Parts: sequence; C-alpha cells; structure tokens
Amino acid sequence: MLAKDVMQRQVYTVLVDTPIKDIAALMLQHNISGLPVVNDFNTVLGVVSELDLMRKEIRPNEPNLWQMCLYGITNDHKIQEHQDALRKCMANKAEDIMTSPAITVDEMDDLETVGKLMFEKKIKRVFVTRKGTLVGVISRSAFTKLLLDGSNV
Repeated sequence: MLAKDVMQRQVYTVLVDTPIKDIAALMLQHNISGLPVVNDFNTVLGVVSELDLMRKEIRPNEPNLWQMCLYGITNDHKIQEHQDALRKCMANKAEDIMTSPAITVDEMDDLETVGKLMFEKKIKRVFVTRKGTLVGVISRSAFTKLLLDGSNV
C-alpha cells in the first residue's frame, strides 16, 4: 500500500505571512492539530502545530540573559535552541513560529516506511507531496482506520 492510497486529499494550509490568531482559528474551526506552511507554489516550508502555539502562550523555553551568555560561551547547540525558543515566543506570523523543515513523504512511498518515519520521529502527521507539491496529509488516525479495516500495511 502506498501513501497516496490512504492520504487525506483535503489539506488546509497557511502562508508564511498568516497571522498566528488566524492559524489558531483555522485549527479550531476544522479540529486539526497542525497546518502546513506553504509558499505560492504549494511547496511545504514548515508546519505549525498546537504545540508551537502552546509554546508561544506559556513560553516554557524562554531563555533569560544569563542562560544566553552561559550557553553561548559553552554550547553552540544550546544557544541555537534558545534562539529558536525566543523567536517562537515573539512570533506574530507563521514563518516566525513554524517548525521547519516539515517532514514530507512522496505519494509513491510505501505506507510501512511512512509509518516507521512517523513512529521514529514521534510526529502526528506527514505531508504528502508529488514532485515537491503538497497533495495530501497522513495522520496517525489513518493507521488506526487501517487496523479497523483489517488492512495490512
């Protein structure tokens, strides 16, 4: 079975300049937990998830000046994490808060491979592309439906 066989074809998207409040409203309106951020060519640039919005609201990783100085001196990777957290806390639009790159698969990828990728990366969804253009989404619930249908991946 291939990704295209189980993907959901209707995918709500946002552009890089979409305000965060509009993203949250779209998620609530359609009861979805993440949206792909696309460009004018429908290429997936990133993803905004409920977790990204939650991070902005509660600011769990907002670094203080001492952490920035200390980690900047001792750990380049840690300073990058703090810079990303600060960027997301200050975000006003999709490009500022999105996680990038989003994880995508090709529509011709084997569903078992897609499932393993989702499991290993601990993600709720992958976006499905055809020649780099968004054509669908596969969420964890697709695998639950397969179980009920008696299909083997």
